[in-house]
Amino acid sequence: MNRDEQRESRTILRRIEAHLRQSHLDMGATEEAVSFVDVIHHETSPLRTLNYVTPRRNTAWVSGNHVQQGLDKLGEKGRPLRVRFVEGLFPPVFVRALRELKLDVEEEVPIMVYKRKKEPRKLASVPDGITFSQAKTIRDLSIWWYVWRNAYYDVAVSSVEPLVIGRDMQEIYFNKQINMVMYRHNYPMAVMRLTLHDGSAHLVAHAMLKELRQPEWERVIREVALDVALNAGADLIFVAGKTEEERKLYRDMNFIDSGSIVSYAEMVKKTTDEGVKDDPLAQSVLVL
Repeated sequence: MNRDEQRESRTILRRIEAHLRQSHLDMGATEEAVSFVDVIHHETSPLRTLNYVTPRRNTAWVSGNHVQQGLDKLGEKGRPLRVRFVEGLFPPVFVRALRELKLDVEEEVPIMVYKRKKEPRKLASVPDGITFSQAKTIRDLSIWWYVWRNAYYDVAVSSVEPLVIGRDMQEIYFNKQINMVMYRHNYPMAVMRLTLHDGSAHLVAHAMLKELRQPEWERVIREVALDVALNAGADLIFVAGKTEEERKLYRDMNFIDSGSIVSYAEMVKKTTDEGVKDDPLAQSVLVL
């Protein structure tokens, strides 16, 4: 990777970092500067994605001493000690400092990125009888949540941005969120959610009827999500590629591997959020 490519890669990673941090703050987390780190903390939710220490914006290096100061502040707030950052923005010596503080890898989520191309993109091919609709009313959103909570649907969530229950209409009004419903002959077959921030879009979650879980349908819903994000003005779309199967699918859609979101935490507390069941769905949903 040459210098220009490295510069572009870091710019992309910083945009992703800004998107996620702002989403966490929009969910009610607070941000407190302590030395060269920021302490992100949510007063009522113990979700690991809302309670962590992270290097200050645009810092190239943070010492273990500065990280420890942030961890002390997080501990005072009654949260497990945790550092969360975008891998690719900091040198390997930073990880060494975390290990010296007796922190271990808690989670590493690969990130896949799609950048808007100059040439127009060919729209997704949608099978006959299938329609997509944006949920913009209370009634539409009730259908969205019906699918999400129904046991007949498989649900997938990003583990880097929680799915918020309770402020959908507000987020839609301020153009921070898009909720799509896929219908077949007026029956909801799948849903998906995108969040928007300053030209970037994140596919946060989707759910699909279990009978429909086939590669071609998985491709259709993601292709449509990509089209929707581009039509909304996003020039950078990112997703969490948590399995090799997902990553292969996204690569086939011209997404590229772009680092990871990494979390380091106290070894004795790294498996379970306080008061939150140790499963991906519980750890990725914030109820307001």
